[in-house]
Amino acid sequence: MDDRTLLVTVDSLRADHLEHMPATRSFLDKFHDRAFAACTATLGSFPSIIGGEYATDGALTAGTSVANEFQCHTVGITTNHLLSPPYGYDEGFDAFTSPHNDETTSVLKETLAKRFTIGSRPYRLANRLWGEIQNVRESLGGVEKSFRPADSVVSEFLDSVEPHDEWFGWLHLMEPHYPYDPDGMSLSRAKAQQLTRTVISGDGTDEEEERVRELYRQEVEELDERLATLWESIPDDTRVVFCADHGEMLGEDGLWGHPGEPRSELLRIPFGTRNAPSVGEVVSHVDIPTILLGREHGAGTFDRATAFATYADMKAAMNAEHIATTDGVWTFDGDTAEDPDLTRELERFESSGVMKEDAIRDDLEALGYV
Repeated sequence: MDDRTLLVTVDSLRADHLEHMPATRSFLDKFHDRAFAACTATLGSFPSIIGGEYATDGALTAGTSVANEFQCHTVGITTNHLLSPPYGYDEGFDAFTSPHNDETTSVLKETLAKRFTIGSRPYRLANRLWGEIQNVRESLGGVEKSFRPADSVVSEFLDSVEPHDEWFGWLHLMEPHYPYDPDGMSLSRAKAQQLTRTVISGDGTDEEEERVRELYRQEVEELDERLATLWESIPDDTRVVFCADHGEMLGEDGLWGHPGEPRSELLRIPFGTRNAPSVGEVVSHVDIPTILLGREHGAGTFDRATAFATYADMKAAMNAEHIATTDGVWTFDGDTAEDPDLTRELERFESSGVMKEDAIRDDLEALGYV
């Protein structure tokens, strides 16, 4: 039997929105309700997803990529510049495509990211200025989607593996990362992007906030339609892992996007597999290389009791019933609880070096400000 393995990661997909993906749910054969991100930002999640290790500096440690373990054609296509060769993510891939920026642009982004904070006055001013720029662009011929669309990624991937009987593929898709601008919306793309930025900056009305939630849901639904082509095209016996890098806040307690707080909306992720080994009730990002390979890799395991997450100086521990942070223990519905064993596990866990400034830079770039 030929071996084919596929990892599909989605940026900022909430666990509770998997219900809006009927094609994906129909294709996958197992789902895990207690699957957790290793970080609430992309920089900290992917050293776990691809390397099976907890992040230390936001880049993939040399020699840890799961792609190194496959003795077949390997293809990686990402749509987030943080998942690119400068961060080590091309390691082990025969073909690799990603967005990335030149050194001068990166220096500018570093500088701006230190001066902007989501919701701050400079952020709001930048939002208004960028909105005017987008309106001019639209009048001159239209505004493009914020990121490379999923159908383009799927098409490139299928073309790349078509000549090969055995392959490993990794696709990272940006929908539904903000700004939310689905194709089938009733307002213009520029207006949708501006509305998203306004709401995330804290200036939206109740009606605008609800409209942004609708845009997010529509992004998820359209992503599923595009993934249907992928699921229909790969062989039935392909081993597949599908997950998000983190969740998304949609106005809970006034929070939007993925600000970094160790919240269940950010830490719980949609997670499904097909033709993959069985695992325990709790699954972590660090277990993904193990599941893909069918043998333990890095910090991964098939039978996890506790998952951990980190962001700057914050950390969290999760089991099947509770989430613990340095501020206390809660159920996944937000009620306070007690779990001495989980609290001890949290105290033993060493948090990573992924810095908040790096994640803020990621947010600003996604919104188009830097």
